[in-house]
Amino acid sequence: MSLNDNLITKQNQILSKLEELQKRLDNITASDVVTENEKRISNYLANDLKLDFKLTRVPSTYYDWTLEQRSNYLKTPSPEYLCKTIILENTECVNSDTSIQSNSRYYAVIIQYTTKIQSHKIFKFIKNINPQESSKKFHFRLAPPEVTQQMTGFEFNAVCPVGGNTRIPIIISKHIMDLPHGKAWLGGGEVDLKLEIDTLQFKQRVEESGTLVYVTDIIDPVNITTNSTTDDLQ
Repeated sequence: MSLNDNLITKQNQILSKLEELQKRLDNITASDVVTENEKRISNYLANDLKLDFKLTRVPSTYYDWTLEQRSNYLKTPSPEYLCKTIILENTECVNSDTSIQSNSRYYAVIIQYTTKIQSHKIFKFIKNINPQESSKKFHFRLAPPEVTQQMTGFEFNAVCPVGGNTRIPIIISKHIMDLPHGKAWLGGGEVDLKLEIDTLQFKQRVEESGTLVYVTDIIDPVNITTNSTTDDLQ
């Protein structure tokens, strides 16, 4: 092999290593691009809700991390402050949309990643609000992904409980409101965008905007963990 060939080989090896280093850097570095969707969400939170909040970008590998690692990156007090919003559908609802919020077909439910929903608690809570309805008119399940995206405008793991396509009544787990620091980190409208809020202020401002916000115990006490990432209903 000639000297020139050796130089080309070494050059290619160096370039390959640089590409690998760049990939590793990309995996631990959040994007600094401010998207149009982020601007829209930020404008809605600041100007419509007049909310104190913080939006934070996370790296593309965020959902490969443990809850402890996610908590450390976002600087939350503990993983219990990491929350998600899921859309539940009452498939037997007498209403076809969210216009009657106390008996809506859909609810945006905010829970901690460290917990699981107990669907029977959701059933009992909504049934008690609507005593005139037969128990047969309540059956809750996760809304299909395409329905969630159509109603909210957000994809899976990106759902923000406000600022979407449709006004959806909200149910917040009582365990979130009981957290001592009064904070929560939610989906911010994009997979790599997280929203930090003051929970009491959030509830107040969203209710002032015309969206019902319920707070109740909806958690399965048997399935509380420090590293749960499932969306399954129990």
